[in-house]
Amino acid sequence: MAQAVPQDATWSHLLRQAQEVAPEAFIPGGSVLNLMEGRWGYPGQPKACISPVDSSVLGQLPMLNLEEANRAVAYAAKEASAWAQRDLDARRELVAACVRDLEGEQELIARLLMWEIGKPYRLALADVVRCLEGVRWYLDEIEPMLAGRTPLGLVSNIASWNYPFSVLMHAVLVQALAGNAVIAKTPTNGGLHALTVAFAVARRTGLPLSLVSGSGGELGEALVRHPAVDCLAFVGGRSNGRDIAARLVNERKRYLLEMEGVNTYLI
Repeated sequence: MAQAVPQDATWSHLLRQAQEVAPEAFIPGGSVLNLMEGRWGYPGQPKACISPVDSSVLGQLPMLNLEEANRAVAYAAKEASAWAQRDLDARRELVAACVRDLEGEQELIARLLMWEIGKPYRLALADVVRCLEGVRWYLDEIEPMLAGRTPLGLVSNIASWNYPFSVLMHAVLVQALAGNAVIAKTPTNGGLHALTVAFAVARRTGLPLSLVSGSGGELGEALVRHPAVDCLAFVGGRSNGRDIAARLVNERKRYLLEMEGVNTYLI
């Protein structure tokens, strides 16, 4: 016999909460927007976002095409120089404010993740908490790590669906703390709404973040090979990692590739 879902954990209830927290990131009717060119917009070509819990449709991924993705990358790169000129204390203050605001929404984010990637609440919440605790550690410890170094510029992020916070969101916030502008691709198989809420909170705080959705094959050309991308951070399977590595041949970019335990980097 199927178990009844508590009212405050139903998807319809959680979606309403997400829209209340980040109204700028949704269009009427609940569809999610892309965060590009400094604002939420560009609904793209919709693709159904399916829950692994019960195969219900949770919403629509706002899939961009290559031209739109290239525009997103070009704009994100323009934010890099101004952000890098802010001193570490100023960046630290804004990232710390973002962490505090995200902590206030961690229960909502964890419940969104339950529906989006199928994790039990305890594990979903642990993913969010691990992200925030990790960023707090960097807030305290990053200064000596940056001694003698300058920001990279624009860091592009492509990550797997199963750890959208302890891996992807954590990386994004630390990259911004280090003085970089950041663009990330929403994992196609999960995390759309949870990451949308988190990026809305972060952008509202003043962090130079962009979040886009689209097919890996199409957006990869923009997020990997666009000349404005200064560094690529990739976390995912070996097959996709090999494709990414092939695209980096003869590209003068810094990169960090984590492929199911096979790691390579040039920073």
